[in-house]
Amino acid sequence: MFLKIPPPIFVVIALLAIYGCKLFLPLWQFKTLWIIVIPLIIIMMTIGFSSVLALSKADTTISPFTPEKTTRLVTRGIYQYSRNPMYLSLLLLLIVAVFISGELSSFFVVITFVLVINHYQIKPEEKALMHLFGDEYRNYYLHVRRWL
Repeated sequence: MFLKIPPPIFVVIALLAIYGCKLFLPLWQFKTLWIIVIPLIIIMMTIGFSSVLALSKADTTISPFTPEKTTRLVTRGIYQYSRNPMYLSLLLLLIVAVFISGELSSFFVVITFVLVINHYQIKPEEKALMHLFGDEYRNYYLHVRRWL
């Protein structure tokens, strides 16, 4: 079962929830640690752009809704380190938002994001890719981590 909400929309909802935690569920506030935030933003952007570029170069779909339209299994570049670098970059965006919000309770949103994306998006994608690419994907699955 795929997530009915596109992952970027789910991220927007998560960003709003992070802001909501700061307003309505303040547990423990901390100062924004820009020394952490700035490098995370650079890493997030590098991973995000690298993943889209790798899929574009391979002339395959980037749509999370149509893994069956994938024409080629991309295993090079950023994909040799993570099977899901686009979702990893979205996760880093949420972590950056938590550090900027300065509210510890916001980490619950990040944990929820990982659980939901894993269950409703990544696992169905993996199943579709296993069906499409068979042993080639199985070997990739066994050697490259889901997130990092």
